[in-house]
Amino acid sequence: MRYTIVIIFLLNCFCCRVMAQYNFTGIVRSAENNLPLAGVTISISGKPITQTDSSGAFQFNDSSDKISIHFSHIGYMSAVGKYAAAQPINLLLNPAGITLSSAIVKAFESNTTLKNIPVTVSVLGNTDLERYSNTSILQAVNTVPGVKMDERSPGSYRLSIRGNLLRSPFGVRNVKVYWNGMPFTDANGNTYLNQLGFENVGKIEIIKGPGGSLYGAGTGGVVLLNSRTADKDENSIAINSLAGSWGMFETNVAYKKSDDHSNVGFSYAHQQSDGWRNHTNMRRDVANYTALFDINKKQSIQTNIFYSDLYYQTPGGLTATQLAANPRQARPAGGPFKSAADQQAALYVKTFYAGFGNTYRFNDEWTNTTNVYTSNTRFSNPSILNFQRKTEQGIGGRSITQYHHDNFTMNVGGEYQYGFTSTRTFGNKLGVPDTLQFDDEIGATQYNVFLQADISLADDFTLNAGISYNNYNYGFTRLNNRPVKTINKTFDPIVVPRVSLLKKMGNYFSVYATVSKGYSPPTIDEIVPSAGIFNATLDAEKAVNYELGFRSEPVKNKLFIDAAYYIFYLSNTIVTRRDASGADYFVNTGKTRQSGLEATVTCYPVRNAAGFINQLKIWSNYTNIHARFNTYQQGVNDYSGNKLTGTPPNVFLAGADITTRPGLYANITYSYTDILPLNDANTFFASQYNLLMGRVGYKKRLCKSLDGEIYFSFDRSFNTPYSLGNDLNAAGNRYFNPSAPENYYGGIKLKFNL
Repeated sequence: MRYTIVIIFLLNCFCCRVMAQYNFTGIVRSAENNLPLAGVTISISGKPITQTDSSGAFQFNDSSDKISIHFSHIGYMSAVGKYAAAQPINLLLNPAGITLSSAIVKAFESNTTLKNIPVTVSVLGNTDLERYSNTSILQAVNTVPGVKMDERSPGSYRLSIRGNLLRSPFGVRNVKVYWNGMPFTDANGNTYLNQLGFENVGKIEIIKGPGGSLYGAGTGGVVLLNSRTADKDENSIAINSLAGSWGMFETNVAYKKSDDHSNVGFSYAHQQSDGWRNHTNMRRDVANYTALFDINKKQSIQTNIFYSDLYYQTPGGLTATQLAANPRQARPAGGPFKSAADQQAALYVKTFYAGFGNTYRFNDEWTNTTNVYTSNTRFSNPSILNFQRKTEQGIGGRSITQYHHDNFTMNVGGEYQYGFTSTRTFGNKLGVPDTLQFDDEIGATQYNVFLQADISLADDFTLNAGISYNNYNYGFTRLNNRPVKTINKTFDPIVVPRVSLLKKMGNYFSVYATVSKGYSPPTIDEIVPSAGIFNATLDAEKAVNYELGFRSEPVKNKLFIDAAYYIFYLSNTIVTRRDASGADYFVNTGKTRQSGLEATVTCYPVRNAAGFINQLKIWSNYTNIHARFNTYQQGVNDYSGNKLTGTPPNVFLAGADITTRPGLYANITYSYTDILPLNDANTFFASQYNLLMGRVGYKKRLCKSLDGEIYFSFDRSFNTPYSLGNDLNAAGNRYFNPSAPENYYGGIKLKFNL
């Protein structure tokens, strides 16, 4: 009996030792930034056994030397793989990404997943933005169906959503832009999007079609920008530098800190380029401070303070003959006009912007968010024709109160903006202001009040409806006229409604329909363009939009489809024209009809796998726009039925993204843009062009306190010359602004974890 007890005791000890003899250890990091992930749940046979600690590390024991382990974390795709205890496990988890099941959007104050919002919204996250050269957001924005971002010269941006480029000889117009929930488009209707550096933006939501029921003026659409913020419990200093073709150089330093009660960031960026064409030098310096503080459980405050100093030369458009002779030349002298280089044509823009916000949660049902901002812009523009100097000052605010209970959500609030512009126009004598031509002061005020409701009529059926009341007025004074006279104009108040219905069919398919109206008053630069012609008769555009769309996830976490069809009518269409000297002016004329199909297909053949290839993503986007002037009379010329100026009928993109477990990655993108008309008469067209873009890189944690990344990127055109942006309805047939046929960049990132 004694021997039996001893044997049983020894066998029991041996068995316990066998069951616990294999030790599994490892570290889990984010594939997006290579930072450790805390709180990752580790499961075996469906049973959670442990979690990663604050450094992303884990360890556990098992009786088998090779087992299947499941890793899961909120906001990240799960990963499953077979691992052996012999080697430490180093795992990268991919963020859930912009998918129908996980992307959270703020459009129309929804704060819900993309599949639950009954309007057409496209979302670009940090991963989407960093697929290219990190020099600008242009390439990423141009992957969005129905959206076209132009760059006529380095630093000169235009933005078109569903063919609304008619009003944009330069700059961003007819699109309302918000930054961290605060208005970035000023009371004058202008948006200095080129003031922002690449590192200032971490997420972009693009609402296509009129958003006036909640956002006021702008028939083209709405863009919601969000800053790059610190990850949870991050405390770091990052240094990013790149260099590339045509004298491109950029460096960025960013400090980020996050804890349970705050999220703070400060960044400074410098970018410069010589440009491919003659007279296309640019320089931009940007400093930005953002912060979010939780005062207590009910209240938080945020701030966004920004200063930008931008300079870029404007080479001017070329004729087809000049383009063929030398696409790199700036606009040469001709007739009574000197060349762009002789006149030192350029833009100098300095902007200070400060926004402050407060969110107060009264209880579980009532919340108020109020934002206020002030801005000051100093603008100088020596051009071929004249020399314009202006100072723009703006103030504004936006307040939204939200009530949410069960299946009902209501948003009520308003927005107010005021802008004062002092502008002087001189003759331009070789880049120096000459004789004073105009001395003007312009004040502009716009405000809107809005009401929006979301009602879940059933578990799978949602009604979203909104309405706003909008008002806009301005006062114009020409000081160098005697006697001085002020002209005030108040546009007719307008009510802008929108109704949307969403029907969900199961967990992975939804269809929606939207009817919306919009309006867009002329901007100050359209009422008083640089030539100084004051146009008090210019009226607001009005629009109506009908839309049908669907989103589907036929294969869970593997295949995603997003498509929409719309019909858009615009009346009192504002178009740009140029006089014989090349000066811009604007008129209301006729109507347009734009209909289109937009589609996105995304497939993940490999996702969070345990092998060498961690993830493989294949995607494609297609845009078809049938855009025409319904009625358009220009003098004796009838352009009714003509194609809409500046709008390509077909755009197609396709791409593939590969990430590997060791940290190597590669992105490849192909883009096709169809021919587009350059003038209202449709007698000049820009050629179609094909682009190939790519980026390869390597991310690695060099040590506990240092992460590193090195990358190489390029873009190449198969059509030379081609242009990323043309001059529309240009005087003297100077339509063409050719772009560099190829660009190469190399960059390095170092992140010090404090």
